[in-house]
Amino acid sequence: MSTNSQDQEIDLGQIGKGINNFFQAAIDSFFKFIFFLKKKLIVLIILGVLGVVAAFLLGSKSYTHEVSVIPNFKSNEYVYTKIAQINTKLREKDRAFFSQIGIQNSDRIQKIEIEAYPALFPFVNDKENENNFELIKLMTEESGMDKIMNEESIGMNYYHHKITITTEGMLSKEAFITPLLKYLNTSTYFETQQKINLKNVQDKIVLNDSLIAQIDKIIGLLSSNSSNTTVSISEKNSLPELVQKKDELIYANQFLLLKESNFDKIVKEESSVINIRKFDPLLLNPKVFLPLLLIFGYLLGYALFQAAKNRNEQ
Repeated sequence: MSTNSQDQEIDLGQIGKGINNFFQAAIDSFFKFIFFLKKKLIVLIILGVLGVVAAFLLGSKSYTHEVSVIPNFKSNEYVYTKIAQINTKLREKDRAFFSQIGIQNSDRIQKIEIEAYPALFPFVNDKENENNFELIKLMTEESGMDKIMNEESIGMNYYHHKITITTEGMLSKEAFITPLLKYLNTSTYFETQQKINLKNVQDKIVLNDSLIAQIDKIIGLLSSNSSNTTVSISEKNSLPELVQKKDELIYANQFLLLKESNFDKIVKEESSVINIRKFDPLLLNPKVFLPLLLIFGYLLGYALFQAAKNRNEQ
């Protein structure tokens, strides 16, 4: 019995001694590392500065610029084709083409993209294209709603679209966006379509205003003769119908006035936001990542060198 107790005391003593040695070694290593950093402080500072300088020199200063547009007169496919052509000219570095359309410093432009805002319901409910609903219904049965929402051939025909331009450095609106929109709005065919559609809308507004004025006169006559026993029952019953028709014409004119304001351009600019800078998370920021990478590389290299040196000495 006494022998077992002595063995247990020896085991516990060894364990306690091992734990103590471990913590002592950890403390010694910590202070050695602190002294090492103090000794190599100048080297580490130089590496940090070099990393920051390298980040400024090598880091990309890309900015994005977004333009929301409405392609009028069924010019959607035309706009997408033009954007694809501009991207081709960018890859070919065709400076003559860009100078011709009024864009200078085209070498600063990295890419240009266009995509539709995902607005399926306005597309389905478009009164001018009543077949859209049947088309979407048929495609949904075959492919599912998720695929339809991302289908490029469908998205191309949406009402609102976003043009995204990526450039090296900041950009003024007059330097690229204004000449780009001018280029997209230059088309003999669509300029003719614009004139015809604009005139049709204006003529319809004038006609509706004339009908509204006539309805007002009829309502006035019926109201003034309401006390007259000669007014027939059918005339009295037609008064609510006239009021309803007037409301419909007023609503139609409001819609037509909105169309008229949009029809002043083939590709109507809704809004534009320029010089949007994307900032990386802290650790992925080159100004932080590169200095840390250089310092870590130096520490790792030094540790491997010391380990190899100690092995050779043994």
